[in-house]
Amino acid sequence: MTDLISYLSNYREETPAWLENYLQGERITFKNIMSSRVGYYPGSGDDGSLIKIGNKSHSVHSFLYVDYGVRRAELEKRIANSFRGYHPIQQIEWHESDIISNNTDSTEIQEPKFGNPDTFFVKDEKPYYLSAIMERDKERDDSWGAQHFVATFLFADGIDTYEQLFVKEYTKVPWLFLLQDHGWGGNYDRFVADGKLDIIIKKNLCYPQFVICAKNTRIWNGYEQVLDAAPIYDGMHEDRRDLYVCRR
Repeated sequence: MTDLISYLSNYREETPAWLENYLQGERITFKNIMSSRVGYYPGSGDDGSLIKIGNKSHSVHSFLYVDYGVRRAELEKRIANSFRGYHPIQQIEWHESDIISNNTDSTEIQEPKFGNPDTFFVKDEKPYYLSAIMERDKERDDSWGAQHFVATFLFADGIDTYEQLFVKEYTKVPWLFLLQDHGWGGNYDRFVADGKLDIIIKKNLCYPQFVICAKNTRIWNGYEQVLDAAPIYDGMHEDRRDLYVCRR
């Protein structure tokens, strides 16, 4: 048995050209963000585990964190100070129309909507959508992680955003997904089996390739635990998280 990060290193992805060669100030589109493998974490809070795992294993270079409970001021501090060994070289502000061109309503979600602040957990926060391009510090080498990665933070609903981005707009699936229900986190529905997200995934056959699933979180049908990968203990409470692969 190997550790989870080493296991995912077997699926190394080359850094997409736009990101590998990125120069400060260059213009990109949201299609660049979605052009390669994507790591997705709904209800992410301040948990940087998905980025650490995907970046250190070089298996993912673009990460989407979606949470309507994180204030922008908190996020700005995190971008500046919390990615050890990295520093931001560009922050990109998006409008909703940059992300979702069709701007269609969800067909499944009857609760909070992408970009509708009246339905969010933190009601007095203006919705924000931004990406931070991070560069590895000079004293670090490739074993620390990729030279560049991009982290995108959406003040939005994690379930509706999944449908809008992966089903409707870009017709792709996340390559890596961190699945954890936080219980008291303010989510109106759970992300796990038989919840609204599960309904969307099953209906549209939009199954993530790999799922890092927290202990006591019910993973969706069709997934098999990767027994060759040891669990990782991470997150705010050092929760046990196991790796699963889609067998559909």
